[in-house]
Formats: sequence, C-alpha cells, structure tokens
Amino acid sequence: MSLLFAVLLVLVSRASSKNVVQFNVTKGLPGIHVGSAPSLARRGTHAEQLINNISGGGYYVSVKVGTPGQKLTMLLDTGSSDAWVLGHEADLCTDQDLQHLYGMPCTDTYDPSKSASNKLVKANGFRITYLDGGTASGDYITEDFAIGGITVKSLQMAYVTKAVRGTGILGLGFSISERASTKYPNIIDEMSDQGLISSKAYSLYLNDRRTDSGSLLFGGIDTDKFIGPLSILPMYKPPGGYYSSFEVNFTAVSFTYANGTEHTIPTSILDHPAPAVLDSGSTLSYLPDEMTQPIHAALGTTYSPDLRMTLIDCAHLHTPSPTGTALSHLTFTFSPTTTITVPLRELILDILPPSYSTEKKGSRACVFGIQSTALFSSASDDDDDDDQPSSNFTLLGDTFLRSAYVVYDLTHYQIGLAQANLNSTTSTVVELSSSSPGTETTGLPRLTGVSAQQTTFTPTSTAGANGGPNGGGAGTDPERNAAAGGGAGLGGRMPVREVVAVAVVTGVFTLLGGALVAF
Repeated sequence: MSLLFAVLLVLVSRASSKNVVQFNVTKGLPGIHVGSAPSLARRGTHAEQLINNISGGGYYVSVKVGTPGQKLTMLLDTGSSDAWVLGHEADLCTDQDLQHLYGMPCTDTYDPSKSASNKLVKANGFRITYLDGGTASGDYITEDFAIGGITVKSLQMAYVTKAVRGTGILGLGFSISERASTKYPNIIDEMSDQGLISSKAYSLYLNDRRTDSGSLLFGGIDTDKFIGPLSILPMYKPPGGYYSSFEVNFTAVSFTYANGTEHTIPTSILDHPAPAVLDSGSTLSYLPDEMTQPIHAALGTTYSPDLRMTLIDCAHLHTPSPTGTALSHLTFTFSPTTTITVPLRELILDILPPSYSTEKKGSRACVFGIQSTALFSSASDDDDDDDQPSSNFTLLGDTFLRSAYVVYDLTHYQIGLAQANLNSTTSTVVELSSSSPGTETTGLPRLTGVSAQQTTFTPTSTAGANGGPNGGGAGTDPERNAAAGGGAGLGGRMPVREVVAVAVVTGVFTLLGGALVAF
C-alpha cells in the first residue's frame, strides 16, 4: 500500500471541517482480472470502450446502498447527473456472452429485496443510450446512500437491469441534465438539502498517472493539493441557453520543446465555439481536429484504423526525444492568466498488448491521451447514422484532469482551477459555504495553495495478477500492470447530453430521446 493511499484512507470518513465530506477515489477496478488480449479483439465498438476495458480506466468510489448497506463500486463521473446502480439480475450479470462482448464481468451488484429502505419511484423510467449503440435502462428508485462516512437519506437513483458496463455510475452534474422526464434532487442537491454540506460545490484531485488514488471533497477545498492561486472561471453559458454541464472558455493549447521553443494553437482558428467540458468520466481528452493535427505531427503519432485511435511510440515515456522532437509538455490556456501544464508522460498510456506497434520497426505502441474529435465523425460515417454527434467540441478528460485541481461550484456556476500538487501527503481543508444574498462575497473564495510542487513520485510494488509484486515483473506503472494483469473497467463513458452544452449549449450535438454518450 502506498503512503498516499494510506493517508487518504485515514481521511475517508470525514474531513475535519463539520460540513465537508472527503473520501478516497481509486483509479481502476481493483481485483478484476480479465485477459488483456481478448479485450482488444477487433470489433465494431468505439475504441475508448476497449481501452477502458484494458486499462481499468476511470476513477471509482466505494459506497453502500440500502438498509443494511450493500457495498458497491461506482464510476465517478462529472459529465453525467444521475446515480445508477447495477441490479443483481441485470442482463450483463447473468449472460456470459454479453460479458465477453463488452469485455468485463459485473462487479458489485444491488439487490432491492434485501433492503428495508428501497422504494420504487417510476418503473422503466431510466434509459441512456451510448455512442456505440449500447444502452443502460431500468427503474427509478429511492434508497439510503452512504459515502465518505455520511448517509444521504432517500436518494433518487436508477436501478439498472440492462447494461453494457459492469459497475454503476455516480453522476455529479447539474440535475437539469438528468435522464428523468421529471427532474429530481440528485446527490449534490440532497447533500446540501440534508445539511451534510454547506455549499453545492466539490473539489476533485485525481493525482499522478502513476498512482492509484486521488480524493474528492464535497463542500470543501484542500489548499495542500494545488500550486499557487486558485483561478476562478465562470462556466460557459450558451446564448439563450442554460447551465447544464461543466464547461469553461478555452483559448489555446501550446506544446513546448525541451529547448524552450513553444508553438501555440489558439481556438480562434476554429469556425465554431469550443468551450471545454471538464469530465472525469472520460479517460482520454478530445480536441477539434484543427488543433490536434499540429500536436500529432510534432510527436510523430500514427493512426490505427482497427482501434480508431491515435497511437504514439511508447519510447516517449522513457526518453525525451525518440524521434528527435524533444517535446516536453503541453499547456492549456483558459484565460490570459489561467494555464494548466500537462507533462508529456501524463498523455501516454502504456496499455496495449505487444502485438500493437507503430510504423517504426521494433517500436511499441501506446495510446496518446489527446485524440481528435474527427474520430466521432468517422464513426458516424461508418455507422451511417445521422443522429451521431458532430466533431465540433472540446472535452478534457482524465489525461488533462490529473494535472489540475478542479473545484466545481454548482451554485455560482464557477470553476476553480489550479495546477495540481501531485503526490501531496498533507491536507489543509477549507470549508465552503453559500454566500447569503446581498453580501459582497459570492462564489468561490480566493485561495492560494502551496508555493511549488512539494514531492516527487516514488514507485512502489503492487500485487499483480499472479499474486506477487507487480504481477511477476509487470512493472510499477499501474497502467502497465493493468495491461499485463488484465485489470478491467469500463470507465470513461461520457453522457453527452451531458456534454450538455456541447450539445444544447453550442449546438454541436443533436440531442435525441436518449442521451448520447462519448466515452
């Protein structure tokens, strides 16, 4: 067990502040092992679904649902708004053919007959449609929901009986984006209404790619987890629209070489708006094609038609210049003074079997963490489906969020953003409270984190698929271990009705009766 993981476990129950709920967020699904090679069979589903199956992609939380509480694992998703749990009789859980098709078994499931607090709200009221055509559907219920040492009473959620993924989802978005025809208080609303937190806001710290744990704070900010001042950005609101997803204005991305030379790609080159959705439910990040082309060219990436993904030589993980580029990092700009730097190593996912290689002889292929949104257009063309979303959007998933500390304020429609202080082992929590009407101070407070990066990453051995350290030599990188040991997980599904505004807001997506979900 790493030092960071041990420290976070101490903090799981409650933060020191009265109305702050803090708990551990775990990368991937521990203890789930499915063969890595079969999961990458060439089949006609969206590529990131395959990637998530192999890498254990996504960040998960442990909860208890019902009375007595049934322990469940749920994907943490800032890009959706409903909480849903997987029923014990769900088709995926009882059909091995479906498990083989979608590359994972069920993990923890929920049985309403074993709970004294279960109540039916609407039979067959929940349905969501994913980009690959798969769906999740079931009933709306209310249940007691325990997380981080507190219990939310009678939380409305979906009880799913048909699914394409083996875990439930904890959606943390705006209730207006719920799948229910009649909107209801979701977990953020209920925590506030029941007096468990003083503000409808939470902070997300995913931490270093090479570690397995981060943290989530409901109602608070941890100033030890970020560097410098916390920038406060207004959420993007479309003309005549409404706030329905966590989007901020995004102005440029630049890539910097080891010698300091920088090349900037402004969003002004686009003929459409491209506010960035900050979505923890997506493993990868996506930029418009006009912005990704220079980045991919600078790194000498290749495109895999089989996976429908851009791949990169894994040598970039270990040497500064495998192809003479010496590119060191990317910088994302959201205002003249708000920037987040993402080291190149954070964008390289070493999760593919050795059979995948780049065009360079003898090289291994890794998945590149920034993909072009043109992939969605090509998928739409292949599927001959006019209802698929277009490619004019920006989505910043885990490959970006790991380098950032993000505060989501649903009351004041603000995003707090700062460079993450990776591998922090200390905690200083500031409780948030909603400002009273008429006061001068509204929204997120002006806070400053640590002055500089405090620690460095120290690899530690982890138990692998074979029960020994690192699974018999799989290495200390959790992603590499997942590929070798077959860690499963279908994280990274992003309901785009919940790329919301990319749908409703910017008019980029066409919304149908069911949500479209970009993984």
